[in-house]
Amino acid sequence: VASEEGGSRPLRWRDPRVRPWLIAGVAGGHGQAAALGVIGFLVIDRLAVPLDHAQQWIAIVLMAGAGASLLAQWWLIPLLGLSPRQLVLWGSLLAAIGTFATGLSLSVYGLMLGFALASMGFGLFRPGFTSGASLSVNLDEQNAVAGMVSSVNGIPYVAAPALGVVLYGGGLPLPFLATGALMLGLAGWTALRFR
Repeated sequence: VASEEGGSRPLRWRDPRVRPWLIAGVAGGHGQAAALGVIGFLVIDRLAVPLDHAQQWIAIVLMAGAGASLLAQWWLIPLLGLSPRQLVLWGSLLAAIGTFATGLSLSVYGLMLGFALASMGFGLFRPGFTSGASLSVNLDEQNAVAGMVSSVNGIPYVAAPALGVVLYGGGLPLPFLATGALMLGLAGWTALRFR
């Protein structure tokens, strides 16, 4: 109907302009959601402290991650002026290194540093894929792509936290090693796919 009235065709999920950005968002979002779902368990098990004492350490690790994510978005992105492709690529690499480090850390300082590095990576990655999707379409398609990006941001929180718990049940660092591998793969895919 829109095309018959002279309007543009509606933006589709399979549109080749936005599809790679949405795939990147879904993949990276699953990694972040899985890691967030089990970071508290990892702090409890690594520090071997009673639950009532573990809460303060969980809060400190989460605050380190939140601070690093804000630092990436408020300071690093404006300072470095990276393109959306570079944000996804470097954000994925940092997230991979950080999640590997988090999963292998044995001290609260290692957990804080690893999770902060992972969060900084995710703090670069998310604006990269959202801006890449937005810049890939025309002005009259911005509402549609914004809805797609919002959906992509929510999709990972349906199953990824539960999957992270299942992996955690199979072995202590498994969710973090799997997330690191996923983000490393995403970085490689980004380097090859977005040229």
